[in-house]
Order: sequence, then structure tokens, then C-alpha cells
Amino acid sequence: MSSNREAVWRIGGASITGSAHLRTQRPNQDAAAWIPRAGAGPTIVGAVSDGHGAPAHFRSGTGAELAVEAATQLLARHMESRDADEELAAQMLARWRAAVDLHRTANPLNDADTIAAPASPYHPYGATLIAFAATRDQLVALQIGDGDLFLGFPGGRITRPLGSDEGLVGEQTFSLCLPDAAPRFRVVSMWREDGLAWPDFALLASDGVTKSFSDEAALEDTIAQFRRLALRSWDELSTGLPAWLDQLSAHGSGDDSTLCVAAREPDPAS
Repeated sequence: MSSNREAVWRIGGASITGSAHLRTQRPNQDAAAWIPRAGAGPTIVGAVSDGHGAPAHFRSGTGAELAVEAATQLLARHMESRDADEELAAQMLARWRAAVDLHRTANPLNDADTIAAPASPYHPYGATLIAFAATRDQLVALQIGDGDLFLGFPGGRITRPLGSDEGLVGEQTFSLCLPDAAPRFRVVSMWREDGLAWPDFALLASDGVTKSFSDEAALEDTIAQFRRLALRSWDELSTGLPAWLDQLSAHGSGDDSTLCVAAREPDPAS
């Protein structure tokens, strides 16, 4: 007889100021958030955002913080209500814009900001976003812009379920601040099916992490190592993330670098 005990997910993360930003005394413009904040439960939500950092996006660090807060709240509610996934992108964008509106009202632009800011009130807060939520039998993820979501499966297979943006050149990226941001989102929903492998690991990474690797093989090998460590020794992985990100940035992109990592306990024994 199968147990009815729900499988527990563990979740955590870290975000560090990139070595290049440290040299120029710029703040970290990435952000990460997760639910439950205590780090374990049958339902988890995680989000990572990368503020653009260019002079025209002079509040992008705040934009990133508002994005991960809005995303975790939205996906937590979505997993309870099980609303249509087709509405997620529009709902996410509306939540972020509302949060930006409140922040801008409480923190009006000064004259210099007004000159630097383009017509769109959201442009100064420009940021990317990648977020996911998971239960025992459902996983939902959404993304706009760069960064990556990796899923790991029993047996070691690693996948990128959200794919990549198309029609961009070099380091161009789509953004929450775009007037046409809603159709730029990528959304995926997965349901567990009997007899098919179900993810036991997830990793969300800002592009400061992924562009620090010289090739895809090295990146995927590192993700696989993270999965094995997360399943074997969660505390070792989670406490070591900041130091690992510091080293990666110093020897890689130099950019701010952020991870949100989750691992699922094995299913209860039959």
C-alpha cells in the first residue's frame, strides 16, 4: 500500500555582488526569493531576477526585488487555486507594474532622473525574471528574458524546459519593462503521470552564472554535480552557495550571480 505522506521539497538560494561590480562599487542588481522562507514544504516557489543595470535602468535593482516578490506571491496563489496557466504572464506583468507604481509614488523621480528616464515609467526598473513552483505532482514555470531553469530527474537527466528566446542578438534580452512584455513570457506546466520520471531537482540561475561557463558541457556537468550534492547533503550545498558564486564570478563573467535551488525528498516508500 502506498503512503499518503506528501513528499517534501527543500529550497534555498544565494545572490552575490559580482566581482566587476565590487571593483566599480556598484550594488548587486540581482534578486532571489522563495517560499517557504524556512526552506522546506510540500509546495515550494522560487524566483530569480536580474536587473539590467544600465544607466537608463537606474532602479533596476529595485525592479528585480519587486519582480521576485510578485512572482513568488502569484505562483503560490496559482498552485492553490489552479487557475488557467494562460493567464499567468498577464497576471505577473500586472502585479509587477502595480508594485513599480507604488514604489515610484513613494519615491518620486528627481529632476535628474526625469531627464534620464524615457517615456515609459517602467523603464528605470527594467529586469528579467524566471520563476517556478512545484508540488508532489505539478510544476509550473515562467520566464521573461535571460537566465535559466534546469530540472533534474532520477537517473541524472538534466533538462531546460523553458527553452531560449528567439530573435535576439548577443546579450540582448527581453524585459519586464517592455510595453509588449506579456507575449515575451515563456510558460510551461507539467503534471506527474504514473510510470514517468518526475523532477527531483530544480535550479534557477541568473545569466551571471550561466555566462561564466566556457561551454554547455561544463555548465551541464556542474548542474548535475549540484543535483547529486543537493540530494546527498542539502545543508552542505545551501551553506556553500555564496562562496561558490563568489569564486564563479571572480573567475567568470564578473557579473552579479544568483541561484535558487530546490531538491525533493524521495517519494515515501510503498
